[in-house]
Amino acid sequence: MLDLVVANAWIIDGSGRPGFPGHVGIRGGRITAILRGEPPGALETIDAKGMVVCPGFVDIHSHSDRSILIHPQAKSSLLQGITTEISGNCGSSMAPMSSRMAERIRSLSRQLAGKEMDIDLDWRDVEGFLKRLEATGIGNNQGIFVGQGTIRGLVMGQEKRYPRPEELQEMKNQVELALQQGAFGISTGRAYVPGCFASFYEVVELTRVVGAYGALYTSHIQDQWANVHRSTWEVVEISRRTGAAGQIAHQKVVGKDNWGRAAEILSIMERARQAGVDIMSDVYPYPYSAVISLERVLPETLKGKDERETLAKLNDAEAVESMRKHLKTSPSYLTARLELYGIVQCAEQHQYEGMDLGEAAACMGVDVAEAVVRLLRDNELKVKIAGIMSEDDVREIIRHPLSMISTDAAVRDSDADAELGWSTVHPRHYGTYPRVLGKYVREERLLTLEEAIRKMTALPAERVGIPDRGYIRRGYWADLVIFDPQTIRDRATIEDPTAPPEGIKYVLVNGQVAVKEGKVQEHRAGQVLRHPHGRMLY
Repeated sequence: MLDLVVANAWIIDGSGRPGFPGHVGIRGGRITAILRGEPPGALETIDAKGMVVCPGFVDIHSHSDRSILIHPQAKSSLLQGITTEISGNCGSSMAPMSSRMAERIRSLSRQLAGKEMDIDLDWRDVEGFLKRLEATGIGNNQGIFVGQGTIRGLVMGQEKRYPRPEELQEMKNQVELALQQGAFGISTGRAYVPGCFASFYEVVELTRVVGAYGALYTSHIQDQWANVHRSTWEVVEISRRTGAAGQIAHQKVVGKDNWGRAAEILSIMERARQAGVDIMSDVYPYPYSAVISLERVLPETLKGKDERETLAKLNDAEAVESMRKHLKTSPSYLTARLELYGIVQCAEQHQYEGMDLGEAAACMGVDVAEAVVRLLRDNELKVKIAGIMSEDDVREIIRHPLSMISTDAAVRDSDADAELGWSTVHPRHYGTYPRVLGKYVREERLLTLEEAIRKMTALPAERVGIPDRGYIRRGYWADLVIFDPQTIRDRATIEDPTAPPEGIKYVLVNGQVAVKEGKVQEHRAGQVLRHPHGRMLY
């Protein structure tokens, strides 16, 4: 007797082949039967008539290692069908860790998870972190990359210099230990401190270890803006020299001056593949990057203890000059290109939405510093900005055969988020996969349903090295999504970023029903995943 049968479904198995009608039988958490004709008997049956059943979505670019211990049910991910996440991206991972790194991690967790990580950060390596996840119990499957920036911080702190030979060797040792403990590869955040301090040689030496283990090198590239071509070539060259498969993380072309360059960076990957380099990318289906409150760019001298005090400071005669001084003396990744960031939401002055800050300043007849002060003052601080992309570029990357879908998000608590007012949560936390299936498959026909599901399931699972997920096949774990292809869509927007999607009826994780009629169930059926590194698994 089977434990559960998904009956009368349209089965799309993840391979890209056409779907077919049938039933999926599950026993002991795994798929044991894929049948046509009459559905077999089972202890529980889900009638999926008129619906699609496909593998659970595999998110190859997640940051949920920062939030899964705060939100272990993984509600926001499960609601959009994500059954497996590989986190530790952009050069930052929750392990390895020293005592002095714990406070910084708490700070990042507040940003990504929405509240303080009120747990004992007592692990020191990847194995310790993964064991903590197993002891806690998690709602979906979780694996991890080891962050190059995290390792550099462990060995060298935040110092901007070349490593000494013994420090470089210690970093390589840390990478190897992380891989042996189950990490799926290494990630770099080439635009972030301290990963940006590493030389090309340093990254190559660390990635050689990854290549030897057959794992993945994934990179948030140095520059997604004007130098996106050179930064893309860096990933290609590192992969070529080390033998590690290379992954361009959340591939995009940012800033209006660069719109239309998607074909250029995709051709770099194509030429590299022709030359024998194993290079691919992932992409999220939104024309804007991380959503940031414009208030964040203010110097501390213009920030008050509450909104009222901040607005009073912005009305001071010296506010604009203070802002100008800050932009000149305290450059950062954000402020160095502030004029290129797009205004994605403006509470009162909607005419500026869609402009970048440089364009808005030109409309006002002022410089960017004064435009920032005016926008915040006139909209009572409620202005959101982001790196903005061309919708045509996003489409071109999504449909390219070398790309797969990812979120660049982290698990959140849907109940808590529903109570948020003004929020800079990105809609990708709640809408990524339903958006692809609703907007780019059903409405725009950019992809076939089979192509899109392959980009969300089998392709990322194989890319990262997961041997028994991503397909509907006998013997594979029963991670499944059951959805209505006529109604599935994302509802999360810039204005309402935490709205859950529609059309996903059931989500199964390791054979257990994790979402039922759009509601996340209380039990946690997720597993911690470790890279097999070529070992046969039984």
